[in-house]
Amino acid sequence: MLYRAINGESAGPERREDPGLAPHTPHAHRYEGPPTPCPARVEYATPVFARNYQGVWRYVVQIPYEGYFTQTVEVTRCMQSRCHYLEGGCLSSPRWLSLLVAELHYPPRPATPATPLHQEFPAYGSTESSSEKPPHCDGHDELGCYQVRLYYDWFLVPGSCKCWRPDYFARYVRRNQHEL
Repeated sequence: MLYRAINGESAGPERREDPGLAPHTPHAHRYEGPPTPCPARVEYATPVFARNYQGVWRYVVQIPYEGYFTQTVEVTRCMQSRCHYLEGGCLSSPRWLSLLVAELHYPPRPATPATPLHQEFPAYGSTESSSEKPPHCDGHDELGCYQVRLYYDWFLVPGSCKCWRPDYFARYVRRNQHEL
């Protein structure tokens, strides 16, 4: 049946797409490609803020001036909720993505306790310095000295559109409850 459907032959009554936008609407996205159970649309985005895999918002580094440094993300979205040719639902499957992020860090201020005069001079043979070096600062604001930290963080983005059988999740959840 699937082979006949891929070749364009009718195998029975056709399924209709979701009743989202009417076909006569100029903004309707009509799938025109080869037959597939779950047609998808690919979009590209350059995020400035995004939630990482732990749900924490991060600033994504984007320096678009003269094409210096930009990070573009490919996002795949399902065009419908029901599968063609198969019984089931179309769901987006996430994929892992690593992006360069930045955050401001405020180092602790060095404590400067009042030291007695006899402790100002290091003990004989001591290699320790009595003065603590101040932390490196990338800038200052109303909160004080800050450092810019750059690192790669992990994000989950919609990566593909798949057709899932309706009983798959019910079996999976039931099995996990019995295993506990």
